Amino acid sequence: MLRNRALVTAIAGGEPVASAARRYGVSRQWAHTLFTRWRQEGETGLLPRSRAAHTIRNKTSEDMAARIVAMRDELDGQGLDAGAESIAARLERSGLEPPSNSTIHRILVASGRVVAEPRKRPKSSLHRFQAGMPNELWQSDFTHWPLLATLDALIVSWLDDHSRKLLSARSFRNVNNTVVEDTFHRTCAEHGVPAAALSDNGTEYTSRLVSVDPNHFERTLASMGVRFMHGRPAHPQTQGKIERYHRTLKKWLGKQPKATSLDELDAQLAEFMRVYNTERPHRALGRRTPDEAYAAKGKAGPDPELAERHRLAAMAEAERRERQEKERERERAARGARPRKTRRPPVTCGADEPERTLSIDRRGCFTMTMAGARRTVNTGKANHGRKVTAKLEKGRILAWDAQTGRMLVDQPLDASRDYQPRQKAGPGDG
Repeated sequence: MLRNRALVTAIAGGEPVASAARRYGVSRQWAHTLFTRWRQEGETGLLPRSRAAHTIRNKTSEDMAARIVAMRDELDGQGLDAGAESIAARLERSGLEPPSNSTIHRILVASGRVVAEPRKRPKSSLHRFQAGMPNELWQSDFTHWPLLATLDALIVSWLDDHSRKLLSARSFRNVNNTVVEDTFHRTCAEHGVPAAALSDNGTEYTSRLVSVDPNHFERTLASMGVRFMHGRPAHPQTQGKIERYHRTLKKWLGKQPKATSLDELDAQLAEFMRVYNTERPHRALGRRTPDEAYAAKGKAGPDPELAERHRLAAMAEAERRERQEKERERERAARGARPRKTRRPPVTCGADEPERTLSIDRRGCFTMTMAGARRTVNTGKANHGRKVTAKLEKGRILAWDAQTGRMLVDQPLDASRDYQPRQKAGPGDG
């Protein structure tokens, strides 16, 4: 500023422009420009001026900015992802050319639609993995969701790792190994058998942390040739895709009317699957929907060698147990003990008995007339003192908690005996 004032003062005093420019170390053209500005604007003309462009050729129009903000509000209202990538993908699908993601983000920040998260982990620090083909790897987990004025429901889901396609989502009162296996078989019937499956270490999926022997579901997968993998304990990032899906699911469900029953919740889950798979573009899929990514490639399948190895191992185990049983019988015979009686096969029937509300005694049993005789049915000692609603339907004993509706017994009646021992619950106990 001082140098500019001295320069124009020298020129105004009669010094040639070229001489003054050389003395103050500027070009002759700049000296002319400064002197002209000083004559027209006075001291203000000597101040530094902004170098910003007067007009921006590719500036986002106000209409586009308003549309971006409106789309953000609309997606938020529907409980769907409403980030810059999601908005850009939806603008593309509507036939418009969207601005860059950074521009969309700046528009959302300027409109007050973005809350700063300075402590959020940067995406560049994450190690990403994605299966190369559909059905190469399925992820599964379950999560809680409250029902109106009743207990929480549990939502069991299966997700394709390659395409993020939601293959199955169903709600249950309780989840156990049998429920997980039933949902897996239902999903396979619709989408084919995968090459591998991934879950956490919950006992609903695996017994690896509590027993050296695999549970029934693990043996089933091995017999089908499906490789079963698990993340390490306390490391949910391994199952990151289905964990992130749970956040999307709960955000969407939170915008819907609260379901009053499992049937209502299942109907909402069916609608969510449609939106999630067919309408919601995914950033990791190049702005394609999961349905489009799932259909774009051929499907992987199970490993027949793994299934054969499991079959041979199962045969060897059966032969080993048979040899052990024969050895025990020989030892019993050597001691003069009588051979064990072979249990007679159960006698089934197709009888019906109407519903009755009964009390469970301290043994965990209730007594009810079924098929012309008094039958004692074991539900487990943990149910002592509960009220149970029971009936016989086409020869099958059904009993559930009269207060919560949780299924306690679902097994066939053995008409040859009065005492009905507790059996493993079927897939319908949810």
